Amino acid sequence: MQENYLYTFAKRIAGFVGVLFVLSLMIFILARVVPGDPARIALGPSASQEQVDAMRTEMGLDRPLFEQYASYVTNAVQGDLGRSLISGRPVSTEIASLLPATLELVLVTVILMAVLAIPLGVITARYRNTWIDNTGRLFSIVGVTMPSFLFAILLQLFAAYFLTDWPIIGRMNHALSAPTGPTGLLLVDSLIHGRFDVFVDAFQRILFPALALAMSGIGQITRITRSAMIENQRRDHVLTLQSFGVPDRVIVFRYLLKLSSIAPLTIMGLEFASLIGNAFVVELVFSWGGFASYGLNAILQKDLNAVMGVVLLSGLFFIVANIVIDIILLMVDPRLRLKGAR
Repeated sequence: MQENYLYTFAKRIAGFVGVLFVLSLMIFILARVVPGDPARIALGPSASQEQVDAMRTEMGLDRPLFEQYASYVTNAVQGDLGRSLISGRPVSTEIASLLPATLELVLVTVILMAVLAIPLGVITARYRNTWIDNTGRLFSIVGVTMPSFLFAILLQLFAAYFLTDWPIIGRMNHALSAPTGPTGLLLVDSLIHGRFDVFVDAFQRILFPALALAMSGIGQITRITRSAMIENQRRDHVLTLQSFGVPDRVIVFRYLLKLSSIAPLTIMGLEFASLIGNAFVVELVFSWGGFASYGLNAILQKDLNAVMGVVLLSGLFFIVANIVIDIILLMVDPRLRLKGAR
């Protein structure tokens, strides 16, 4: 018997809302116990104590913590994450201007993971214990163990030596006018407006950062796909298909790959959510200027409102990614739709 889909997802969304509430509470408490007065940080060391006290009153820091938290949650639900203590601009405005750059980088990264890792895992499982398998396993180990910033530097050196005309710094050539599109993603908006010059330039600039970010996920997904393919090859229905003379190509791509894709899809969804906030090193190497490097600068400058906004939004991406993963897995594996199945 199958569960009601709406009831199932209503329960999960309610659980995710609870997680987001706990996350916001923890962020708020940590921001209040961290050494440093937000009012003093906003005004600078040369401000007088009277000015600091007036700023504390304006920011509501003189009120009880419960009232401060209730006000913060109410404003956050309405899209108001406060003002940056450093720039004085609304945090939501700054994040909205930088998030599309990181979001586009992470989307291309996940696409590279799917295009490269899953076929590599299938090939290594198909040619198990051969030189192809050993080469693929060595590649996956290197991808998992080597940090992404080192890949970024190596790719820059490669481009500087072999591809002298390949752009590797920045998101777009400033000599080109960026298309004003609905998504904020250069690759998508340039195609919508027919700006193929912008598309080519943006694709060249995003390829190496995305590849540097994807290497760890490619290595991990390759190993997981290979293990799942080898394990599922011993299933009774696979052995039955082989005994009936069904071609290996049909078995692999119609039955085994679908059965073995649950773990890789889960990993890709979690990688997407984690890279939103963890791509700052690669962004710094390639001068990308996105959401992740903004969060790093906020931490270094003790911009507490910006830090709270970045962490809260990163947690929201994790929640959305988990919901999307659940939907995809229910579509891929009908067994998960059964009542009581995990």
